[in-house]
Amino acid sequence: MTTLNPRPGAAAPGRGFGALAERHGRVLRLLGRRLVQIPVVLLVVSALTFWLIQVVPGDPGRATLGQYATDEQVRIWDEQNGLTGSLLSRYLHWLHGFVTGDWGTSFVFGQPNRELILDRLLNSALLGALAFVLLVPISVVLGSVQGYREGRRTDRSITIAAMSLSAVPAFVVGVILLLVFAVWLHLVPVQASALATGNIGQRLHAMIIPAVTLVVYYLAVVTRMVRTGVTGAITAQHHRTAVLKGLEPASIVRRHVLRNALIPTLSLLGIYLGALLSGEAVVEQLFNYPGLGALLVTAAEHKDVVLLCDGVVVTGVVALLALLLADIALIVSDPRIRFDNASS
Repeated sequence: MTTLNPRPGAAAPGRGFGALAERHGRVLRLLGRRLVQIPVVLLVVSALTFWLIQVVPGDPGRATLGQYATDEQVRIWDEQNGLTGSLLSRYLHWLHGFVTGDWGTSFVFGQPNRELILDRLLNSALLGALAFVLLVPISVVLGSVQGYREGRRTDRSITIAAMSLSAVPAFVVGVILLLVFAVWLHLVPVQASALATGNIGQRLHAMIIPAVTLVVYYLAVVTRMVRTGVTGAITAQHHRTAVLKGLEPASIVRRHVLRNALIPTLSLLGIYLGALLSGEAVVEQLFNYPGLGALLVTAAEHKDVVLLCDGVVVTGVVALLALLLADIALIVSDPRIRFDNASS
């Protein structure tokens, strides 16, 4: 994989059409490399997933037909569902079907895998997008306050609170929020599945507590990254120059502090965005939210090989595309950044 590095000793790039053309060219080169790398990564991930699910104890045919089915009935069922033959032949058969659009049918849910996965992916993407929209501004505000109040009581208090929350497992935070807002206050449903397929208001009502749980889980790390960036930005020469020029504090924060402080955080946000959009299994299971993460847990429990592999590949596509968006955002936000192949 390529690594992200600023050009050593490079001056700040110029402005105008030349700089835009250079930046555009670097984005196109990045896209070209990713178009080669992403399929290779997905191929490796799918092969490992297919192999690992085979070595897990359990017989999907026996689990589906029940303990009273004969061995002959189980064998016939395995043949009908493509579970016989060598591991390589089964993998190639699955791979051909996935590439050509034949994703198979889930023997657990009895529905086409494509329809099942895309529906669940939409639910996970909505939940992840809501959590991301909440996470970014909260972490930016808290990190900025910490950066400007470095070493003071406010900085220490936010650090202790954020780190303490991050040390608590997500399912514990979710249980506490359920007890407070669902059981005691009756403001949200105990199970999100009842409203997760309704109109936009019902969806938001069902997603708010799971989204807050995800925000609490990721908040400490992102806030710490923002704090580090702000601390470095306000001690830089360009910040001191802007202050000496008498610019308005709001303009200094927006144009000279946050713009530079958030650049290191973009890569981390890209990773978290991919994880949020593709489904968080623990939170979805806890709130009974019909997302892709919960679907893959069920598929793994019942050794639904085709459904699991299809879902893992789709999850990988979402995560890799999120990373690609983060890389493009880095190039756009800081023209000095380039992708160096020397360490590939």
